[in-house]
Amino acid sequence: MADLNITVRDRFGQSASQRVVVEVQARRPAGRGRAEGVTADPPASAVPPDRPGPTPYTRGTAQRGGGRVQQTRRRVFIGQVLVEAGLITPSQLDRALEEQRRSGERLGKVIIDLGWATPYDIAQALSRQLGLEFVSLADTLLDEQTLSRVPEHLARRHSVIPIREEDGTLVLGMVDPLDIVAIDDLRRFTGLDIQPAVITPEDFQRAIVQYPALGGAVDQMLAEIRPAEAEPEETADRLRAVAEDAPIVRLANLIIVQAIRQGASDIHVEPQETRVRIRYRIDGALYPVMTPPKHIQAALVSRFKIMANMNIAERRLPQDGRIEMKVDNKDIDLRVSTIPTVWGEKVVMRILDKSGAFVGIEKLGLLPEDHRRFEAIISRPYGIILITGPTGSGKTTTLYAILNRLNRTEVNITTIEDPVEYQLPGIAQVQINPKAGLTFASGLRAFLRQDPDIIMVGEIRDEETARIAIHAALTGHLVLSTIHTNDAPGALPRLIDMGIEPFLVSSSVVGVIAQRLVRVLCQRCKVPYDPKPELIRRVGLDPDGGATFYKPVGCEFCNHIGYKGRTGIFEIMPVDESIKGLLVKHATSSQIKEVAVAAGMRTLQQDGVAKVLSGVTSLEEVLRVVFVED
Repeated sequence: MADLNITVRDRFGQSASQRVVVEVQARRPAGRGRAEGVTADPPASAVPPDRPGPTPYTRGTAQRGGGRVQQTRRRVFIGQVLVEAGLITPSQLDRALEEQRRSGERLGKVIIDLGWATPYDIAQALSRQLGLEFVSLADTLLDEQTLSRVPEHLARRHSVIPIREEDGTLVLGMVDPLDIVAIDDLRRFTGLDIQPAVITPEDFQRAIVQYPALGGAVDQMLAEIRPAEAEPEETADRLRAVAEDAPIVRLANLIIVQAIRQGASDIHVEPQETRVRIRYRIDGALYPVMTPPKHIQAALVSRFKIMANMNIAERRLPQDGRIEMKVDNKDIDLRVSTIPTVWGEKVVMRILDKSGAFVGIEKLGLLPEDHRRFEAIISRPYGIILITGPTGSGKTTTLYAILNRLNRTEVNITTIEDPVEYQLPGIAQVQINPKAGLTFASGLRAFLRQDPDIIMVGEIRDEETARIAIHAALTGHLVLSTIHTNDAPGALPRLIDMGIEPFLVSSSVVGVIAQRLVRVLCQRCKVPYDPKPELIRRVGLDPDGGATFYKPVGCEFCNHIGYKGRTGIFEIMPVDESIKGLLVKHATSSQIKEVAVAAGMRTLQQDGVAKVLSGVTSLEEVLRVVFVED
């Protein structure tokens, strides 16, 4: 028999001493001389009551009889909680304990892997049986100051997330609320009473990547930085001297290098009232990575401005600059932008990996039928190919993939872009310069005197550019460009709205490609689950249709995000004779879409659902990206 002394706080906040006695009986496996695991049938005193009981483990220490005994207590108790909640049967608990002894995994994970309960089911059962609060971190705004109470390495070690602080008590989200060692360690570290709350492992993994606490290496750098704030009267020489201190230089380099290694597309350095927040944009979503103290703000911002050849003494106006560096043998360009805010200058750096621009068409994410349509459109010798979608939908990547496919020694390719993000060998690339009079329209007009075969125009923004592009297409050139519309059929009426005659649009445009980007589920940790029936119906599927859906979990491979990389969702519309006839009749985009779908076009929504059913992405991700209008 093992004893555990704890002090608990009841529902009215009063402390009371309670002695929990858990009887542990080890069964000896057949054919073995020693017990390798524990299978126990705890007595009634160890089984939580059906009604909500006292909230345990606010302050106190455990009389530990060794790590194995403590783990056995938690395992038996959690198993019995699930039996009492009706999630599993006693025989299933016995089988799970046998599997747990064999695999060494936590009992909860074994039960989940066997398909008898979900992490959400287990967390809800624990919260009810223990009388603890259940917290859904997906619906909770975490405060960075509260998060900073527990360093990230301790949060990861104990699988905990600080949620809020109230009256000297830290409400701590815990994957395992029965972990007395974690509660004791964090009570001593924070100096606060600990009030456990139950969270799911999935919520923990998603929250920990947003953790702003600083690692040991960063802590050491920050300790070496002189606490000097940049006041308006400070000179450029003073700012430069502070920004060139070794700790600031190392910290700035670390922020950039870590962003590149984690696959970030942007770095945000955001001044707050009391701290500085550093966030990375990874696969389209922003994640906080650290919150250095306020006193390093001036030096850190000045360091980035020095690297980008900006004026460090000018802090009242927006500035733009560029950083070139080599990281892990890759050439990296960073486009740096600063703006003044009420708490100081905000810096945003767009990361351009020159080696990442050359994505083959086969890696864009096209399904087989759409791939054939795509190849047929880009194989046309002349005409306009339009790519449409919102900012950040991957249009530039698709354009470069097409140019890479078409780039041959026997053709002359010229591009005009704003800006030139990646340099393509063998292609003449021009960046617009409106101050000097070089616009999309003027550049495109000049290109026609350069004997081009293929022209890429960064964007058709106005009637003049559209007319020149149509003229180029009608005179035997292939023109690639982008335009902003919600879907492929909407691109054609958009040109007409610019003032282009319908017969010119129908004669010149050969195809329109609409696209979005969705995050790809990490193939190492995704798990099947049953979404809510209303979500399934929203995408046009039958909840009883037997489809398998997957959701993100998070692991070391995906930085505990649950997603790894992004893929495209496409809507590919060749402009055939039936669509040309509609244009002459001034048809609406919905009428054009109806005809295109009848001719075999897969819509963005249909392509997204196909990628959900194939396990590439999650239902929630597709709903977020392509069902927004619904």
